[in-house]
Amino acid sequence: MNTVNTKDAFSRTTKILHWLIAIHMIGLIALGWWMIDLSFYSSWYYLAPFLHKAFGVGVFALGVVLLATRSRKRPAAMENHSRLESLASKIAHWLLFLSVITIPISGYIFTTFTGEAVSFFNLFDIPALLSVSETVRDWAIDFHIYASYGLLAIIAAHAGGALKHHFIDQDRTLRRMTW
Repeated sequence: MNTVNTKDAFSRTTKILHWLIAIHMIGLIALGWWMIDLSFYSSWYYLAPFLHKAFGVGVFALGVVLLATRSRKRPAAMENHSRLESLASKIAHWLLFLSVITIPISGYIFTTFTGEAVSFFNLFDIPALLSVSETVRDWAIDFHIYASYGLLAIIAAHAGGALKHHFIDQDRTLRRMTW
């Protein structure tokens, strides 16, 4: 099992973290959009936010692990990438990393505003550690929503770039992150 990045490929650990985070972030955005329209009488009214928060905690934890492992050796940049493609890739990756950390933190801020803890699937609770004003809570809500919209655009650009390299340039960019 490949647990260390090499000059040619990402480690299995990095690949698993990448795909777990990607699937969960997309799922959380979809769940978030769906749950804001739930009526009080929906059977999902309490369960959907519970799941959204729990999976959000999971994404945050996975993101911290991925960022911690990012300092390890990384595969070399593809030689056929232009300087603009390399720059766009670096910017997109840093925005994705930033989103994986800041979007869950903003959710935590507005969820714990009332002093309520955030549960991780009823296995443990993350207590409300901050006391913030209503203004900060409202800012956190707005950030959470609009950063998620921005994240979708970044995901689309990231996936589009990988598909362009795979199908048009026919290079190994996408294959380095798949099995």
